[in-house]
Amino acid sequence: MSTYLRTGASNADDATVFESLSNAEQFDTWQLGSSAGAMDVYVSGDGVNFQTAPVALIDLGSIDPSTAVVETTAGGNYGIRGRWRSIRVQQKGATAVENAYLIGYER
Repeated sequence: MSTYLRTGASNADDATVFESLSNAEQFDTWQLGSSAGAMDVYVSGDGVNFQTAPVALIDLGSIDPSTAVVETTAGGNYGIRGRWRSIRVQQKGATAVENAYLIGYER
């Protein structure tokens, strides 16, 4: 099984924390989180044009495994499933994002 790992940080609202490389489409299961700050996730089917609304994420720390959110919180662990050409993670709000990670798994 292959994995993909990307890490980053940011300190401005709507700043890009990180963007996946063009080979993101070979992975279909994603996990992300950060130790501080909130994040939104945007996806692109062609690697250039990103959706204008963030994708819904599953809150992996919730008692209800179907709880969907569009914004992460500090210390949370979130997941999404799907194949996209590129994934962009952006800071949401004024609190700086620290120790952010995005892990892709190949099924």
